[in-house]
Amino acid sequence: MRRSMLARFTCFIMAVAVSGAAAESLSISAPVDTVVGSGVTVSFKEETNPRNFVTIVPAGSQEGIYKAYRYARGKSVALVAPVTPGEYEIRLLQAERPFATLWRQPLSVADAVATVGAPEQVDGGAEFEVAWTGPDNAQDFITIVPAGTPEGKYERGYRYTRSGSPLEIRAPESAGSYEIRYLMGAAPHRTLGRRALTVAGVSASLNVPATVHAGAHFTVSWEGPNNHQDFLTIVPRGTTEKEFGDYAYTKAGNPASLPAPDDHGDYEIRYLTGQNYTVLARAPVQVLPVTASVSAAATVETRSVVTVSWEGPDNPQDYVIILPVGADNNSSGHFAYTSRGPQLRIQTPDEPGDYEIRYLTGRKHRTLATRPLEVIPRPIPGRLEVVSTDTRSGIAADAAVIVVLDASGSMLQRIGDRRRIDIAREAVMQLVETDLAPEVQFSLRVFGHKEKDSCRTDLEIPLGPLNRSSATATIASINAMNLAKTPIAATLAAAGGDLRTVSGPKLLILLTDGEETCGGDPEAVIRSLAAEGTDLRVNIVGFAIDELMLRESFQAWARLGNGQYFDARGAADLATGLSQALEVPFQVLDESRKIIGSGIVNGPPIELAAGNYTVVTTISASPNSVRIKGDELSVVTLQPPE
Repeated sequence: MRRSMLARFTCFIMAVAVSGAAAESLSISAPVDTVVGSGVTVSFKEETNPRNFVTIVPAGSQEGIYKAYRYARGKSVALVAPVTPGEYEIRLLQAERPFATLWRQPLSVADAVATVGAPEQVDGGAEFEVAWTGPDNAQDFITIVPAGTPEGKYERGYRYTRSGSPLEIRAPESAGSYEIRYLMGAAPHRTLGRRALTVAGVSASLNVPATVHAGAHFTVSWEGPNNHQDFLTIVPRGTTEKEFGDYAYTKAGNPASLPAPDDHGDYEIRYLTGQNYTVLARAPVQVLPVTASVSAAATVETRSVVTVSWEGPDNPQDYVIILPVGADNNSSGHFAYTSRGPQLRIQTPDEPGDYEIRYLTGRKHRTLATRPLEVIPRPIPGRLEVVSTDTRSGIAADAAVIVVLDASGSMLQRIGDRRRIDIAREAVMQLVETDLAPEVQFSLRVFGHKEKDSCRTDLEIPLGPLNRSSATATIASINAMNLAKTPIAATLAAAGGDLRTVSGPKLLILLTDGEETCGGDPEAVIRSLAAEGTDLRVNIVGFAIDELMLRESFQAWARLGNGQYFDARGAADLATGLSQALEVPFQVLDESRKIIGSGIVNGPPIELAAGNYTVVTTISASPNSVRIKGDELSVVTLQPPE
């Protein structure tokens, strides 16, 4: 019984060439029967000319004729059975014309059957399960088509049977009569099984406010099918069907939040389906105009700070900016977001001239208010250099250094022709390769590089002896991810935990280009770390931070962490900032004991307005008084403690 079954499926044949070709003894095995579309394997016991080829043709085909083929290379070749049942021949053809048959074997191809199981009726656009049985040949698939669709045709949204049974498939959005079909993967995509399907119509409704203010976020309550990719949008009244503006997916929740346009007028909220953008519901809304005002000193000095008071809508990303008179609203300038509070501190321009303070909307940069501003030259500042004969680094030999690297979506922005993340990687690699002493313990923690829309933080290099080559390889592999968030507070807290077992000095360096976006409180975390009483210093390197008030926040956080803030605008600044973060810092206090400047001992001079100041640092026995004169360099030489 077993021998007869083997004989049915596999045949071993000794053959000789025909049509006058040189005799070639062949031992080949292949199936004698199969089903449409299935795989057919032809095996060779001995090698043949690799240019010879194997094909499957209808029985009785003329010599030299071939269909799809495979060269006879190696021990076996894989063919696909024809899609139409019937009697065929597997042939090995000689490479040269007239393609003489070197070997042949009959092949009986039987038809395949399939079944399709599904509900009789589903709602338009809904996902539902389809159970199936069938040959599951390569590229076989399940599709939904309108009833009466010609054979071999299929629609978008098909699913391959290789994904298993049952399959999740999405119904068409338009109501009507359809068929679920099991189609063969090979053309002409014969139907092996089918089932009728009725798709029912769906509807939706909206509850929206009658009026909203321009630029404001507002909520929309809705009812509807909530199918995949269904969404709500706001468009000007009369907008062509299927077009959309700002939108929110219904899957995000109910009610949904939408931003009103910056331009006032008559608009419409629409519920659109995710597949065909069919409008299921619409409701009118009137967008009302908004106004704003700004006030500030009429005249300010260059490279100083002006305080601006404002009133206005304070919509997301609204901001106040200083621009030259006549400049386009999309121009670059010093600014502050209105979300910082009713009084803003904005850095003044470097060059004197006639400027304007403008309140601009965050989305389309519309001007809501403006005020003239005269910028005059400031008195020439003096310079202060602090030096010490103590050559010790700011990092002790037994110190632990942890770098926190921001790899969130904003790090994909470019400075010139380079992405911020590429510049940051290069700077951190330089820190590891040349700036850190070999005796230090090193660790690297990163956020934003592994998961979109996430507040995840990862310890990429656990704290341990510095291994320059291994650390460099890890850093080189890090890339920023679009739409990733910025969990500064959570990452600082985790980094503090990473350092908790260290008994010696600890330095935490945060490199970031933005602010917290995960709802944390970095200031509170740093305050808590500092309160633990350990020898911990938190230095912050701000990369491409354009907003003065954000830089001032970073400066305040660094002071809380007994550290310093370093401002980096480009690649050279960033490498320098990271290197200086390892050195001994100093602070400059005015006569009211307010910190008005900082720098690095034995580092470059800093600029200060003329006046009397006090310099304090950790390596000096006592504070050092200094008088700064305009356009002069003053040098303070520190005396190390005895």
